[in-house]
Amino acid sequence: MRVSNRVQSLQPGDPRRVGPYRVIGRLGSGGMGTVFAAVSATNERMAVKVIHPTQAADDEFRARFRREVQLSQRVTGPCLVPVHEADTEAALPWLATPFIPGPTLDRQITLNGPLTGAHLYALAAGTAAALGAIHAAAVVHRDVKPSNVILAPSGPQVLDFGIAHALDGTSVTRTGVLTGTPGWISPEHYRTGEVGPHGDVFAWGALIAYAATGRLPFGSGAVDAVAFRVMSAEPDLNGVPSDLLPLVEEALSKEPADRPSAAQLAVAGAGLLAVQATAVATLDSGHQLTLIPDLISSLHWDPAPQDEASWPAPARHSNRVRIYVAVAGAAAVLGSIGGAFAASQSSNGNHDAGLAAQSSRTTSAATVDTAAKKSTSQPESPAASTPSVRTPSQTPQHAIVPSPAYTRSDTTQPTIDEWADARVPATAAEKKAAQRLVTDAAPILQGEQYMDADVIVTFSPAAQTMFVTFGPAIYPEGQDYRDDTDWIDVRRGLMFGSCSEAQEDFHNDPTWPYGRAVVVYRESMASPIVADFRDVTHIDSCRV
Repeated sequence: MRVSNRVQSLQPGDPRRVGPYRVIGRLGSGGMGTVFAAVSATNERMAVKVIHPTQAADDEFRARFRREVQLSQRVTGPCLVPVHEADTEAALPWLATPFIPGPTLDRQITLNGPLTGAHLYALAAGTAAALGAIHAAAVVHRDVKPSNVILAPSGPQVLDFGIAHALDGTSVTRTGVLTGTPGWISPEHYRTGEVGPHGDVFAWGALIAYAATGRLPFGSGAVDAVAFRVMSAEPDLNGVPSDLLPLVEEALSKEPADRPSAAQLAVAGAGLLAVQATAVATLDSGHQLTLIPDLISSLHWDPAPQDEASWPAPARHSNRVRIYVAVAGAAAVLGSIGGAFAASQSSNGNHDAGLAAQSSRTTSAATVDTAAKKSTSQPESPAASTPSVRTPSQTPQHAIVPSPAYTRSDTTQPTIDEWADARVPATAAEKKAAQRLVTDAAPILQGEQYMDADVIVTFSPAAQTMFVTFGPAIYPEGQDYRDDTDWIDVRRGLMFGSCSEAQEDFHNDPTWPYGRAVVVYRESMASPIVADFRDVTHIDSCRV
C-alpha cells in the first residue's frame, strides 16, 4: 500500500467518519484498502486503514484481516507503530494507528541520499529492536522494506503488519502464495516458502545496506533475476561502514542458521549507536535494549519538509489554476526567468503536444509520439499521427554562456536508458535543486488523480542531464494519462520548473554540469515515458 504523509482531498464516496474518528482527507490507497487522515474526539491525529468493499465481502480476507489486527495488538516495543483501535466486524473493517509524521526511508534517501553516522546506526538499532519485539511476541513481520519504515521526528518507526504471520500455527494465509516484496525476500522463502524470524533478519540486512549506500544490495530488474541474485549472488555492500559491515553480512547469510537474531543485532547496533552518539559505550545487553529509544530520540531528526502533512486537508482547486499559480510562484523565486514564463503564454499553441517516448529498460532510444489527446480549449499540434521532436532554438544570439563543467554539444533525445542509469542527488547543489523542485511541484500534483504521485529528481553525470519523474496517476479502469486533458498542464508546469531551475544553476554555478532537463512520466514502474525535455543553454529554452 502506498501511503504519503501529505493529506490529500477526499474523493466522492469517501466516508466522513470511521468509528469515532472524523475523516479529513486521504493518505494513500492500495489493493487492500485506503488509509485516511482522521482526528479523534480529543484532536489526536490518526491514520485509519479502511478495507475495500470487495475484500470486505471475502470471508477469507476478513479472517486474515482479523488475524492481522490480533497479531498487531499483541506486539509492543520500541520503534513500532501500535494499533490504537479497530473494528474487524464492521461492514468495512478498519484499524486506526497514531499518525506518524515524517518521510518513509526510501523517500528520504531518494531526496537526500544515504544515511550516515549516528542516524544510520540509529536506524539499524531501532529497526532491529522493533523486529526483536515482534519476534518475542511469536510474530513475523514478513514485509520489512524501506517504504515500511518512517523516519519520524523521534526516530525510525516500523509499520504495516499487512502480511504478518503468527508462529503459533494460528495464522490464516493463502497457501502457495509468495508473500513479501522482491529484493527483500529471503533465499529460503524463495526456495521453499519457509517463513520465520530469520527471514525478517535477512530483510533487515538488505534494509540497512540500502540505507547506507542508496543502492539495492541485490540490484533491480525482473523479479526472477532479483530472486536468482538473492539465492546465489553476493550482495553489493560497497559503502557500508566497516564497523556495521559484519552485522549486515551476517544478516544476509544465505543459510538462516548463520544469521543472528534481531535481538542480537539490536544489542550490537545499540553499542555502535552509543559510540556515535557519544553516550556510554560499555553497557550490558539488557540496558542497551532499554536505552535504544532514548539514544535514538537524543539525535536531531530532520525529515524532508515536503513530507509534512497539512491538517486539515487543503481546499481543492482547479488543476489548471493551481499549476499556473505554482509556475508563476517558481518564476518569482527565480527572478530572472519571469520573462520566459510570460513569453510562454503567447506560444502555448505551438508547444502543447510534448513528447511521449515509450521504451523499456533494454531500448536504447525513445520512440516519440504525442503525449496526450487534443484539448478542446487548446488545440494540440502537430497531429497525433505525426511524431515530432521539439528541439531547442539554435539562434546564436539566444545562447547562454555555459558553465565550464558542461561539455555536451549534441541535442539528441534523452533515452529511458539514461533515465534508468541516473542516480539520486549526491552533491550539495544537486540536493538543493532537487528539494526546491519537489517543493515547488507539490501543488501541481494535488488533484484527485495525482493523490499518490511523487516527484523524484535524479541526475545523470554521464549524460549531463537532470531528470524529473512524476506519477503514477490514478485513473478509472480502462483510462490512462492520454485521456486526461489536465495531464498536459501538469507536464508543462513540471517542465517549466525543472528547466528554469537547471537554467538558473547552469548560468550561475560554474561547476553545474547539467545542461539538459527532462520530465519523465511513470505510468507504472515498468512503463516510463519521456514526456518533455529541454536543452537549457538557450534563453528561450523554458518556453512551454
